[in-house]
Amino acid sequence: MTSMNKVRRRLTGLFTITLAMLFTAALVAAPAHATYGPPQPVDLNLRGTSSTGLITPVGRLVGSVQFDDGNSYYRLDAIACRQSSYVEPTIKIDVNGALHQWFSSSDGIRRPEVCGGHGMSGAVNVEFAYSGIIYNIKVTYEGLYFEGSTAKPISKSRTYDNPFN
Repeated sequence: MTSMNKVRRRLTGLFTITLAMLFTAALVAAPAHATYGPPQPVDLNLRGTSSTGLITPVGRLVGSVQFDDGNSYYRLDAIACRQSSYVEPTIKIDVNGALHQWFSSSDGIRRPEVCGGHGMSGAVNVEFAYSGIIYNIKVTYEGLYFEGSTAKPISKSRTYDNPFN
């Protein structure tokens, strides 16, 4: 047997062993998510008030947030209502004071029992991972309404502490 054939056999054997090890490592189950704590209620109402005192419902975010006991995941389960906002309201989530997520939600379904019969809405059922320890999150709901011909941004927010730290 030539020395070149010996090298090929050794490389083939090494390659086969490496593939077997990678395959075995891929089959190992990923760790399960930690357990979520109790839901904390979310209810953010956006209401525009005109110079004459007229109150206009702009949007509402209602549902809950939860933290996992491993301090690295949180979830938001809510209904995002677009009542009379000129643009679709947005949801911003800050983790430990820094922006982590920004999105809006609309599925075209009216939910008068939550939204008060105004406009469209969207279901939000999302889980987010965070690379560090989550101490708190701040949920902000933002919309835009008009008073006459003047566009006015409006937002409401609330901070939720992680009960696991």
